[in-house]
Amino acid sequence: MHFHDTFSSRHRAHPSQVDRSSSSGGDTPPGADTPDVQSLLKQLETILQGLEALLGGKGAAASPTQATEFPASSTQASGPAPMPMPTQVPTPALASDATNSASSPDLSTSVADASSEAKPKFLPVIRGDEAQQDALIHDQASFDQAVDRTAQEYGIPPNVFRAEMQVESGAMTGYQQAMKSEGDLDRAGDNNTSIGIGQISRKFLDGRDWSQDGPGNAREGGQVVTTAEYEKSPTVQLRMAASNLAQRVADGGSLESGLAYYVSGNSDPNTVGAKSYIDKIDAAMKDPAVEDAGRI
Repeated sequence: MHFHDTFSSRHRAHPSQVDRSSSSGGDTPPGADTPDVQSLLKQLETILQGLEALLGGKGAAASPTQATEFPASSTQASGPAPMPMPTQVPTPALASDATNSASSPDLSTSVADASSEAKPKFLPVIRGDEAQQDALIHDQASFDQAVDRTAQEYGIPPNVFRAEMQVESGAMTGYQQAMKSEGDLDRAGDNNTSIGIGQISRKFLDGRDWSQDGPGNAREGGQVVTTAEYEKSPTVQLRMAASNLAQRVADGGSLESGLAYYVSGNSDPNTVGAKSYIDKIDAAMKDPAVEDAGRI
């Protein structure tokens, strides 16, 4: 603290209040010569030094004959050092934020818009982490986020994958019911109905006929995914659907061809069935209930 803040005005001796008893002549008799200015200043300086001693030596008593100057620095010995400005600590990112920021957001609103974004990747369906991943899915919003993660893992545009799962089973508005859904009932006699979120044909499971074009393919790890593993796990169901589509896109050479094969076994996107399927996906991609759910 600076000197002029340390001493209050009531501790300062004004020149008109100096005790003259200490002067050589005591009280100045009328008509006596007035003490010279230098003597008065000397007495004032002595008083100020005494005050300094009484107050513990705080501050340096400046001579009244000199102007008191204080350094601009805030680190004077006569006062406490200023408190440092608080450091702003960055808020740690949540795991979900890291996932969402790992790639640019999918802004596509049609299959045609998203076609160039399809970069199929090949990963095994069964990786040993299924129980852990399933535990992260506890409501519709967390399921919707799992859809995005799975699409990104397999190089499928998330908006397309969301829309396709909605067209297949209504998963984006009711995943628990979608997990148990069953279609293509006309193939029941061959035990090849389509089941679950991605309506995967039973012949892709248990190492059956179509498995070599599904999880049994060498580029997917040559795995056998059982019906029991598939039916109980939303993670396995999503991976099976994304894996199937990624392989079809890679083989057909385009997103449109991959979707055509997914629905019919024919990679020509110009067939009536393929066009109808893609039109439905396009419509779902423009539905906020499908595309916005679970996203920040």
